Amino acid sequence: MAKSGKGRQKDAPSRRSVAPAAPPMSTAQRVAWVALHVLVFSVPLAMGNWTWLPGVTMPFTFDQFDIVKVFAQRGVTLVAFAAWAFHILVNGGTVRRTKVDYLILVVLGWIALSTVFSVQVPTAVFGKYRRFEGLISFVNYATMYFLAVQFLDRVSRVRSLARTLFFSGTLVSFYGVLQYLGIDPLTWGRLPFEPNRAFSTYGNPDLLGGFLVIALPVALGLALSEKDYRWRIGYWAGFLLTMVCWIVAFTRGAWIGGAVALIVLGIAAWRMRTKLTMVDWSFSGGIAALSALVVVRSLASEHAVLNVWKRLVSIFDFGSGSALTRFQIWDAAWRATLDRPVFGFGPDTFRLVFPGYKPVEYVQVAGHISVADNVHNYFLQLATAIGIPGMLLLYGLFAAVAVLSFRTAFVRPESDTDNARLIVSAFWAAAVGYVVHLTFGISVTGSTFLLWIAMAALMAPGVRTVEVRAPSWGTIAAGAVIVVVAIASAGNIVYVRADNHYLKSRLGGSYEQRLTHAEASVRLNPYNDMYRAEVGVVYSDAFRSLLQQARNEQEAGGDPGPALEQAERVFRLAEASLLETIAFIPREYDNYLFVTNLYNLAGETLSGRYYADAIEWARKGIEVSEFGPGIRFQYAVALSGTGDLEAAERELLAAMEMDQRYVEPRFLLGDIYLRQGDAAAALEQLERVRELEPGYPGIDELIESAAGTTGAGSE
Repeated sequence: MAKSGKGRQKDAPSRRSVAPAAPPMSTAQRVAWVALHVLVFSVPLAMGNWTWLPGVTMPFTFDQFDIVKVFAQRGVTLVAFAAWAFHILVNGGTVRRTKVDYLILVVLGWIALSTVFSVQVPTAVFGKYRRFEGLISFVNYATMYFLAVQFLDRVSRVRSLARTLFFSGTLVSFYGVLQYLGIDPLTWGRLPFEPNRAFSTYGNPDLLGGFLVIALPVALGLALSEKDYRWRIGYWAGFLLTMVCWIVAFTRGAWIGGAVALIVLGIAAWRMRTKLTMVDWSFSGGIAALSALVVVRSLASEHAVLNVWKRLVSIFDFGSGSALTRFQIWDAAWRATLDRPVFGFGPDTFRLVFPGYKPVEYVQVAGHISVADNVHNYFLQLATAIGIPGMLLLYGLFAAVAVLSFRTAFVRPESDTDNARLIVSAFWAAAVGYVVHLTFGISVTGSTFLLWIAMAALMAPGVRTVEVRAPSWGTIAAGAVIVVVAIASAGNIVYVRADNHYLKSRLGGSYEQRLTHAEASVRLNPYNDMYRAEVGVVYSDAFRSLLQQARNEQEAGGDPGPALEQAERVFRLAEASLLETIAFIPREYDNYLFVTNLYNLAGETLSGRYYADAIEWARKGIEVSEFGPGIRFQYAVALSGTGDLEAAERELLAAMEMDQRYVEPRFLLGDIYLRQGDAAAALEQLERVRELEPGYPGIDELIESAAGTTGAGSE
């Protein structure tokens, strides 16, 4: 009996150590699993500019980055979900459930309620153009989380997905480093940030930095947990590229988030007693030396953004530059939140909200053109968008995942040579680092989807499995799912086609060509307010062109009548289009500028009665944005057109006080002073215009006129 007892004791560990063999994947499951890899690989690389290819001379979309990433993300997710659902409905199988599934459903439900009560439902559903983090994106995040949980049932699969992310991240980083070195094979227009600053496939250094916060710890986790020295060298090489790109993006929030992620991973590696090899020490030294070289090289730059030391010091300078404007944006977001604390204004609607809450100090620092479409703080972004309860629910989800997966991510291995679970630690570090980055940065779908993939990797080990039998009607249901997914996929293609037409409408060409493309973009996607506004802008441009044609005819001794008649017809079309756009999205400030400018031009050329319309819509625009210098200027133009020069002067002075570098109000004010006979005051304003913008149209002639009047008066 003793022998048999010993035998049972010897056999028991053997039975526990042998995991049951997983059944082979069906074809549908393999499609879904491959689709997850395609998702992780393709989305970071996706963009609309491929002008390095032979014969490609222009981008495919106007938004060359975010809309393409959203297209890839939604398209691949649809394929993955259809394949997984097909397998379950036809064959039955195991559904894996995590402890936060119901919390995710509550979060989605709250976001849906916020969407219903939003200030602009289409924007809340689809997200603001070039951000796209509306209700659909949150549903997509949750779907990706669910699908990843179904397949990440072992560390080897987590590692497989991490490896795919590594390859994508290395390519993104390589391109970013090329940009830093001044070697960019692609053709870009004027960039809204400093030259030689890495932005890679994300179009903006801040957005690239967010992605790199996730890519950094994953690459390092793969390197430290790899046993094959050749792969270990490869992972270290990729980490080196990612590290350099992380530095030369010159993004402070990403530096903070990335540093947190690397520290967390370092703690996990120490707890797991990770042994460093000669390869590790060699690359660590090389990375330190190369990073130091990049930092030292940056110290020679006079530009505060491209100098690492100045950039770091500026983190603590809260009274100037972008740090100051961030605090002003945060203040506006908090005041907006207090006005609608429960459901917020709707997902991704901050651009529509900000003009009504921005302080005048923001305009004085950032200028009259700047409109914040993101809070640069995810707490406040969510609080403004989905209310304080919604923000707490989503951050509660992040906290729950962090707490529930902590033991899994930081557990000590049974053997000093078993570091396989370090890749799980890397995802934990990536998630924490990214959430820290979001405190100072921007959430975009092209990076945030990886946060949800990381959460799935962390929650997958503690799942509860539910066996599901294939229903008798499963084949019919599977067919229905495929049809629905096919329709949604077609809609996804239409979404991008609309943006291609929008691009063509912005590229120029004849009025008829531009209008054809602008109207096509609205027909394909009527929920995008920028597409709608573009139709009115095209008509407005055609109106100006026809007015110029009439002037040319008159100067040449011809009959300007036909051109003026056609101009008036086009004016009516422009007016109707812009007013319809305002009715569609009343909070979009830019549209009030478009329509008041149109009425002012009509007042100058067709009939003075249109100045009354300009005044009406300018006042409505001021209600949308009290501290909007542009609408104040248009208001002053209309007042000047009616002869109310005193009121026009007040509005111009207000616009100039908001933005001292805004030249149009100064030019008009100089002209008004000149008409009033105050040549000295006119000359003062006009000289300032020439100082700010030497090539401003008509400035030299008006200064000469003012100077001549001043000279005549002094004689």
